[in-house]
Amino acid sequence: MRKVTVKIIISGFIIMMISSLFPRILWGIYRNFGPSIEMDEGFMVIVGFISVFISILLFSFFMNKVILKRIKDLNNATRQVIDGNYDFTLEMNQKDEISELTNNFNRMVKELQSNEYLNKEFIRNVSHELKTPLSAINGYAELINSSELSVKEIKEYSAIIASESKRLSLLAKDILQISLIESQSILHHNEEFKISEQIRNVLQLMQLEWEKKDIVFDLALEKAFSTSNKELTYQIWTNLISNAIKFSKKGSHINIKLENKNNKIVFTISNPGIISIQDQEKVFDLFYVTNKTQSRGSNGVGLALTSKIVDKLNGTISISCEDNNISFIVTLPI
Repeated sequence: MRKVTVKIIISGFIIMMISSLFPRILWGIYRNFGPSIEMDEGFMVIVGFISVFISILLFSFFMNKVILKRIKDLNNATRQVIDGNYDFTLEMNQKDEISELTNNFNRMVKELQSNEYLNKEFIRNVSHELKTPLSAINGYAELINSSELSVKEIKEYSAIIASESKRLSLLAKDILQISLIESQSILHHNEEFKISEQIRNVLQLMQLEWEKKDIVFDLALEKAFSTSNKELTYQIWTNLISNAIKFSKKGSHINIKLENKNNKIVFTISNPGIISIQDQEKVFDLFYVTNKTQSRGSNGVGLALTSKIVDKLNGTISISCEDNNISFIVTLPI
């Protein structure tokens, strides 16, 4: 039985007991000071009205104190949230369903307050990131239109405009993907699929990129099956392998390992490189780029997107740097 229901039943019983005592008390007073020891009809009617009035008064007081006032507070708080005010917390003095509702409401307000801050920060960062390529495109376009330039200079500036346009397009695409991932509260799980086959498909898709740099892949892929979201897991391998190719020098070796450990899938990709401890702590932050990554055209979105996808799939992702090798380790439930 619900706690609120129990409170109503107990209070009703107590109110009935209290109300039943009033006729006895009034009869005692009437018998001691009244003209007769017999209870007449007029006195009985008066006692009945008084008992009913007291019962209604006590029940109204209880309902207002235990239920109505708390619901009214929740209603007023909801109006504040609608108006955009998240800086408050409702008090909880009891332990019942309404208190549980109040607690959940307080948690919701905190989440909304946090999301509001994150959204403002996100918009501020996006505005800053979009400003850089747009400024470059505008500046070089004005140079081409307003100055007497050589054919070589025009080709050079046109190449910069094309490069910045491509960067702007990729940035917009990555931001859209992050928004879609964050908006998905329920992820659909596909039929069982083979992780190792996904990884080989990604490598085949990027063959032209790694062949241009004479990169060699050392693969150690165990047979691993998953019933997770097929599209999102494919995106994880795509982002990490593309990142390793981009930041590897010509003729490098990239190691990829896929294992089954304790009913979990463990994916590890390692490529030559060094990253500082400070950068390791921030590498999954949105729009965070180091001097090296910035010089190679990174917008600081790819790893942040990968981290959000892994989190949505109830997995973990980490980075380590040992023996001049950068390793990313992804763990996913089967």
